[in-house]
Amino acid sequence: MEENKLLTFLRQTKEILGDFFPAGSTALLPVIFSSLVWAATRRGEIKKKILETKVWLEPETLRSKPAEFILDFFKSGPELRAVYEQEIAAGDLRALRAAFRALYPVLGLQDPFLERLFSAELKNHDYRRLTTEFGPRLEAALSEIRAAGGRDYFWRTLENICHEFLKLGWALLSEDEIREQLKKALEKIRAEKITGDNR
Repeated sequence: MEENKLLTFLRQTKEILGDFFPAGSTALLPVIFSSLVWAATRRGEIKKKILETKVWLEPETLRSKPAEFILDFFKSGPELRAVYEQEIAAGDLRALRAAFRALYPVLGLQDPFLERLFSAELKNHDYRRLTTEFGPRLEAALSEIRAAGGRDYFWRTLENICHEFLKLGWALLSEDEIREQLKKALEKIRAEKITGDNR
């Protein structure tokens, strides 16, 4: 899809869904990004997928991973390895396991909602900040979604937006292509807002 059409579509989407969220919402762009990715890759009902995100607040899901898995995860990327170099060298599994609970859903599972929620940290490789803010920021975003979801027509509106997105031919692209184009377009929209706020 042509970039200008995508930007127009996303601006309209942000305006429509923005009515359901408080000003300066942390959840709005992650909801848009993840919903459109999931819609294009046909991963199931959008409401169910978004509400599944709360699973990552439950550390039980990740507690059973063996030490080797966790060490391999931290050694897998040069930026991640550099940030946690001391802990890896010292074999500090207690610290690594705590960071793993936040980082693995975002980096390992590439959950689109979490990826968008922590996009600034990912862009800057600020993994320690992501780890520190993971629980509180995710809980705040989920609280906004619960409030929005309790309002009439929210889920139906979101599903209609996803349907319109698919009609534009996005299902023909690979998931990586969809993610990349949406990320670039949403960054432009976010930058427009910041520039507009500073005028």
